[in-house]
Amino acid sequence: MTSIKDQLLLDLSDRESEMLDFLRRLMRAPTPNPPGNTTAAMDLVKQFLTERGIPYEIVEPNEGMPNLIAEFNGGAADGPRLVLNGHLDVFPVGDLSQWSHDPWAAVQVDDCIFGRGACDMKSGTTALLFAFAELYAVREHLQGSLVLTVVSDEETFGPWGARYLVEHRKEVLGDCLLSSEPTSPYALRFGEKGRLWARIRVRTPGAHGAYVHMSRNSITIVSSLIANLESLQKIRGPADTPLALTLQKNAATIDKAYGQGASSIIASTTLNVGAIKGGVKINMVPSECEFDIDIRTPPDVPHLTVLERLKEIVAAFPEAEMQVLDQDPASTSDPDHPMVQALIKNSKHVSDIEPEPIIALGGCDARLWRYAGIPAFVYGPSPTGMGTADELVRVDEFLHVAKTHTLAAFDYLSK
Repeated sequence: MTSIKDQLLLDLSDRESEMLDFLRRLMRAPTPNPPGNTTAAMDLVKQFLTERGIPYEIVEPNEGMPNLIAEFNGGAADGPRLVLNGHLDVFPVGDLSQWSHDPWAAVQVDDCIFGRGACDMKSGTTALLFAFAELYAVREHLQGSLVLTVVSDEETFGPWGARYLVEHRKEVLGDCLLSSEPTSPYALRFGEKGRLWARIRVRTPGAHGAYVHMSRNSITIVSSLIANLESLQKIRGPADTPLALTLQKNAATIDKAYGQGASSIIASTTLNVGAIKGGVKINMVPSECEFDIDIRTPPDVPHLTVLERLKEIVAAFPEAEMQVLDQDPASTSDPDHPMVQALIKNSKHVSDIEPEPIIALGGCDARLWRYAGIPAFVYGPSPTGMGTADELVRVDEFLHVAKTHTLAAFDYLSK
């Protein structure tokens, strides 16, 4: 006799072409952020739920950036409340000449789907949407409740998506969050590094380009300041904490998920100078130069420690002033949580892949649940081309994630 869980897997296998078709249609609805308008993509999500008789609510605090909440109770009221979270906005496409295929065409080549949002994260959002629908169909066999949040405004850490829901709609917090942001089928994330964004501006009197004795050069000062900021990357977490030992043990998986060398920086503070501008013309000593920096802090390093060291470095340059643009401390959940075990077990069942727990180099909406004290975990396809040209998702990874999420959520909510 086929069990309910086995039937879920069979049903998902029967829906593979349907899942791929929906993903490609979702990718063909452009949602670059900025500007962040996701209306057309959300219409597809709404249609999907409506066709299946699943009720939902739209929360749109900023026009053009709708968020969707859907939920249902299981056959037994007592039980955990699990939240599935995905987003619809994507990075801008950048230079079109760098793309091998139209980034909005969702072209499939050699078992890969190319296009903006392929891995980050329209494939993951599609996986969660189908998981939610399949579990809705067997809801009488579940306990507790399941919530689906499909949000806008994730790529810019903006206030109109998940952050708005967490602050204003507390029912979306639940007891556990599951996301399908890109990770790699071989890695699942139980935490992420912190983020500190700052703008540093240097001002001097300026002068004619031949009168360099009249003023210091703001660009030259910035060059020295950036060189000093490199010392932030020497700030590392302790090597003997449980987190550090877990990351050391899974170093090969970290490199496989994020690229060779990722394991060497995951426990370190990192610095990226993301933008710089200064000067007016070649024969003028520039009076102003500013640059933006992106600092990532490991969980075992206090966020405040890095911020204070940053202030000390900038203070050594009297012509410089600093503005903190945004910041989020690192966050982690228990890597031995039942959801982690459910993901590992069902990944092995679906594709004989045993993912290992790691933390993320970058950030995602899952941090907002962790800040609220809710365990949050991320498991998705590989981040191939994420944020650059020729973003893609492998078909087998997409289908693997959809099936793993469905079965893991079923186990978590089973009687």
